[in-house]
Amino acid sequence: MSFSSHMVWSIIDGLLFVMIICGNVLTILAIRLSRRLRNITSNYFVLSLAISDFLVGLSLPYHLAFYVLDHLSHVKVACIARFVFITLACSASIYNLIAIAVDRYISIVHPMKYTRYMTRRVVYTIITIGWITAIGISTIPTYWNCFDNAGAICEMDTILPRYYTVAVLTPMLFLTWIAMFIIYWRIWREASTHARRLRGNTLYNDSASDWKSVQVVLLVLGCFSVCWLPYLIVACTRAYEWQNKASPTLYKATFSLAMANSGMNPIIYAWKNANFRKAFNKLLHFESPNCNEFNSSLKNYLSKQKELRKKELGGVDPAIQAVENHGIKTICGNYSFEMEETATMTTV
Repeated sequence: MSFSSHMVWSIIDGLLFVMIICGNVLTILAIRLSRRLRNITSNYFVLSLAISDFLVGLSLPYHLAFYVLDHLSHVKVACIARFVFITLACSASIYNLIAIAVDRYISIVHPMKYTRYMTRRVVYTIITIGWITAIGISTIPTYWNCFDNAGAICEMDTILPRYYTVAVLTPMLFLTWIAMFIIYWRIWREASTHARRLRGNTLYNDSASDWKSVQVVLLVLGCFSVCWLPYLIVACTRAYEWQNKASPTLYKATFSLAMANSGMNPIIYAWKNANFRKAFNKLLHFESPNCNEFNSSLKNYLSKQKELRKKELGGVDPAIQAVENHGIKTICGNYSFEMEETATMTTV
């Protein structure tokens, strides 16, 4: 690769690195620091996905180093670790996408049985199995590789055995796409059936929710397909030694596109959720996601009380007005959490 090509790919991978790391670190912090998000069992799948995507981001500088430092290709351990690390991160990310799809399927198709099926222990077990599976798949190249015959060329088609790519990685990606398509199609069909029932009972006349459910399906499957299918096709052509049909530039471009999926996942699975957006907003302002929750609850309570007093007395209650003018400072801790619950119960 020429110097100009090195610069181009360095810039692209640098931008991907920043996007992936920032989005997933924000998601991890939001779930770990926010009680509201942490108490929702299904968010642990999103947390596991964010961790795996974070590892994808960390693998990018190491992957790029082989295009800048030629001597790394001569070191067997460094070369094999290149593919072990990236395969581990991508395999775990793809497995977590399936786990999230199954979780959503159960919550929508079997809502009355969800809490019985998806207990915290079950969620932890599913996540653990996924990471063990990813580790098992990614460590295969450590004892099954073609480094000795590669001629110091540390690339996927020279280091990884052809049958490993064709019989392990390719089927895994295809089966993942098919499984996600079937699961989200079932989710969309269930949501559409429920909407038709509501319209039949004249309780629901707006088709916006129908289109929104279609958008979710298209967004999830569309992003995964656009990012991974081109790389899958190019990887297969290189595995079958059709280099004239899959140039190194094309391979690098499709690889970067596949990595970009890890930067889109926080937007698809976290940013579209209102609770995540609130947590992100506070984190970006260097505030705890748990701060001011009591304030907001108490402000709502005082506002309602003020309206009631206006109706009863024809004016503003001086006591309530004094509290509002003075303001309330809360401490983010157990005491404020207990006060928040009390205020919420009083409001209800």
